[in-house]
Amino acid sequence: MKKHKAYKFLYRVVVLLLLFAGSAGTQNKLAAQGQVSCTCGCLQPLFDYLITSRRLFTAESEHVVISSLIRDARRAGYNISYTQCAILYKNINKNFYAITTDTVGTLYKARVGDCEISLQSSAGSVQFNNLRSDACTGADVVTYHNAGGSVKVAQLEIGTCYTCVVAPSGNCYSAVTDTSVNPYVSGLAGNWRQLRKYTMYTDHNEVNATQSLHARTAGTIFNFTYYWKLNNKQWVIQPDTVRWLWMQETTLYSLKGVEVETKDPLGRYKSVLLGYGHALPTTVTENGRYRETAFDGFEDYFLNEAVCGNGCVVPRSFDFSPYKQYLDTTEQHTGRYSLKVAAGSAYGISANISATDIDTFRVAYMKDSSNCRYKQLVLKGIDAGKEVLLPTFSPLAGKRLLLSAWVKEGQVCSGNTYTSNQIWVKIKRATDSITIIAVPDGSIIEGWQRYERPLDVPADAVSVTLYLQATGSVPVYFDDIRIHPYSATMKSFVYSPDNLRLMAELDENNYATMYEYDDDGTLIRLKKETERGIKTISESRGSLLKEVLP
Repeated sequence: MKKHKAYKFLYRVVVLLLLFAGSAGTQNKLAAQGQVSCTCGCLQPLFDYLITSRRLFTAESEHVVISSLIRDARRAGYNISYTQCAILYKNINKNFYAITTDTVGTLYKARVGDCEISLQSSAGSVQFNNLRSDACTGADVVTYHNAGGSVKVAQLEIGTCYTCVVAPSGNCYSAVTDTSVNPYVSGLAGNWRQLRKYTMYTDHNEVNATQSLHARTAGTIFNFTYYWKLNNKQWVIQPDTVRWLWMQETTLYSLKGVEVETKDPLGRYKSVLLGYGHALPTTVTENGRYRETAFDGFEDYFLNEAVCGNGCVVPRSFDFSPYKQYLDTTEQHTGRYSLKVAAGSAYGISANISATDIDTFRVAYMKDSSNCRYKQLVLKGIDAGKEVLLPTFSPLAGKRLLLSAWVKEGQVCSGNTYTSNQIWVKIKRATDSITIIAVPDGSIIEGWQRYERPLDVPADAVSVTLYLQATGSVPVYFDDIRIHPYSATMKSFVYSPDNLRLMAELDENNYATMYEYDDDGTLIRLKKETERGIKTISESRGSLLKEVLP
């Protein structure tokens, strides 16, 4: 019985010891996480040792490792625990050295691994080796007085900590804000894309059609010259602007590297608007610039996109995000959604008018020596103008635009046109404003009516505002709204937000071609919207032959 009680007593002692050990381990973890004063608990005794041992001005060439420095300080009687200070345990195998060389001054700086520590004087020039630390008061601040005095003359401060390792680029990794980064690895530099396409225009060798031709050599170009020439081990362009003529120039790329605007030698632009996470084209416009076109079918506002940051977000051409809660699934011209405007309400969005057409932009990479041991050249910053970003919808002043939209009222219409809604545009000038009202154009088709109106933008216009209004006592639904230059032709596309299948294609007149699929995703029906209604133009059915067992 006594033996059993003795075992029981030992068991309790062991459990208590384990609990105390676990508690100590937890204290150490909390200390490592910065919950114990780093400045007072670790850096104060370390710098007390450096001052008294005359090692405060250790040179970088001495290669003094922090771990050996802490070992020497402990042997001298200074209680330093590097596990209680993140600056020490993260840089334990790195070097300590003084940046300041003058023993007398107002500011002393030193490197503790990748971090910078300073002694800032508040009483003019002081002799740093003559400083003595004051007792910490619990505020994580270390102050100093001169030996033999009591007046505070300096304070210990932790400066910037640098990361001197190459960090791989990831989805949510910002190479711009990192201290040390390779711009080529992160895609900030060296990401080359096509600017122009060239074609050679000249005669063929066979200028006389009456001569017999050899099938193997016929069709060669007369006096052919290469566009690129190797000169001193470098490829240079040969100055030939007579035979080598450019056919297409890319002026804008999306953030994923897709061409969104091009132009030909006659100055005619072709642009593409992207949606659904910048993955699918929503419009293709001939003879229209990227900034002059806008379209919204209200289909991709609820996509679950992983957003890594809000900096430099590509804006929508039309942004109805403030009215996202009013998107409706009961009525739609194409797709799944339309914008429902409550009775007596009006929803509006605005855009700036661009006075000039700017094609150039400026990007500058600033480089500097790092604070790492080997002084590597690192990216200090990127200086760029706002022209490097994709422009928002901002049509050019002095041009004519075309507005088109589809409207449905929340009641049965017995007439030829709707009367309880209004689409109107307000163009603001420097001194006054112009109001333009869009009118119905065409008959009501399956409850939906198309509105269309040219918009003449004055040369001194500064902004344009589009209003969708329900003037009656019933709600009004709006869908497939678009604006583009009057001389341009636009095709727009609507996709399913669930599986990204093409649901509708709207032609140059904003009439839709609808695509319908079966449960397997196979196209089974094609419908076309016309002035006489929606007509089925093709339909197909298919099935797999089931194997019949004997």
